[in-house]
Amino acid sequence: LQKLASKVPIPIKEAVDEPSAKINALLQAYISNLKLEGFALVADMTYVKQSAARLCRALFEIALKRKWAAVALKALSLCHMVERRLWQSQCPLRQFKGVPETIVRKLEKKDIAWDRYYDLKPQDLAELVKLPKMGKTLHRLVHQIPRLELAAHVQPISRGLLKVRVTVTPDFQFDPKVHDNAQTFHLIVEDGDGETILHHEPFVLRHTYAEDDHLVEFAVPVSDPLPPQYFLKVISDRWLHST
Repeated sequence: LQKLASKVPIPIKEAVDEPSAKINALLQAYISNLKLEGFALVADMTYVKQSAARLCRALFEIALKRKWAAVALKALSLCHMVERRLWQSQCPLRQFKGVPETIVRKLEKKDIAWDRYYDLKPQDLAELVKLPKMGKTLHRLVHQIPRLELAAHVQPISRGLLKVRVTVTPDFQFDPKVHDNAQTFHLIVEDGDGETILHHEPFVLRHTYAEDDHLVEFAVPVSDPLPPQYFLKVISDRWLHST
């Protein structure tokens, strides 16, 4: 276990003989796709494989029920990492099967924010990886990662209630082979401190309506004194870097 703990990317603070240290090391090894040595560790890893995603989803559901905004976002992020077996710091294109390791490694070395990739043309992407033939493929993959544009219209109903109308516009190439027939997102409204969830609802985008605008309406409470701002977020249920 000590050898494994030294290989995982995030340092483990607990003593090696503590159960939490073992779970920490195994979970990190699972996300990092590390190979294990020893029958006992392999047996424990089977338990982690079977339970990690389910437990992370349970933590996310608990955070939603308790209206803990920051905890819910971290739990959902952990769900993504466990289910995809990818770290948030890694290139989002790793979520597609068949992308060569050399290409994603080249992209990970570039200091470019993921949002900027959407503005790059095929020839720009080809130049980044120094492979002219890969430009169109990379451009297609970048635009297949779920991305939504939001426009919100706010109207007061009463002193303590706001009506919110959100127009959701899909801005990605919906491919049933990649995305199945529907994609689920979490629409979350947070208070000004980003600590409390004021509203949450799932938003399901179906392949048939992937090019249409969608209208979502709901009401949120307003406290006194009036808060300076609320935050509206729509986060993919399955994809990393899709917020």
